[in-house]
Amino acid sequence: MRAAQDTAADTRTVLEVTGLGHRIGGRTLFDGLHLSLCAGESIAVTGPSGSGKSTLLSCVLGLIAPDKGTITVTGTETTRLRTSQRARLRAQSIGMVFQFGELLPELSPLDNVVLAALLARRSRHDVRDRAQRLLDDLGVPRAATSQELSGGERQRTAVARALINEPALLLADEPTGALDTETRDRTAQLLFDLPRQYSCGLLLVTHDPGIAARADRTLHLTAGTLEPAIAGEAR
Repeated sequence: MRAAQDTAADTRTVLEVTGLGHRIGGRTLFDGLHLSLCAGESIAVTGPSGSGKSTLLSCVLGLIAPDKGTITVTGTETTRLRTSQRARLRAQSIGMVFQFGELLPELSPLDNVVLAALLARRSRHDVRDRAQRLLDDLGVPRAATSQELSGGERQRTAVARALINEPALLLADEPTGALDTETRDRTAQLLFDLPRQYSCGLLLVTHDPGIAARADRTLHLTAGTLEPAIAGEAR
């Protein structure tokens, strides 16, 4: 697993969203939405339930096709790709951390992380060693199944799984929403340290203003566009 040696000099744009428009059930979620994220940078997106925060992540992942606009990940315009090409780019260039971890409970933490590398068709050479080093670095104990882990340990395993393929872009959907206060704060600190440590971009959506405030930039999703957040807008 690579760590950036000098992330201050790394100004690659890893995500560019331009003119995004999307409607669901007659309701406009995005209306000319724009977003740009560089390597080494973190952005938190806030907004009320139903405003489209998770849908935005799904569009970036290529799981939902927007009605208009473009989404470019590491220089590739994903909205022009075939389904198989989007899946390949997603596996190789994007890491995802969900609210509840979404681990396979019957597998060990190590096997959960290794599986992500194998599904991305990464070389099998040394993959278990790399996965174990990541887990050790993140403080995940060794266990026979991920069911044996605490909530915070499961989220750290999910972070390791998201990092194993050395993605340029990390996405996180309410990653601390199911954690107690102490574990939430530790997990948030870990997440916001990742962009500079691994020279990637982090796009995180949250209802929690305390979590959002840790990001380099906080944007509020309102009326279909993203605007700089002001105090009290996270909920």
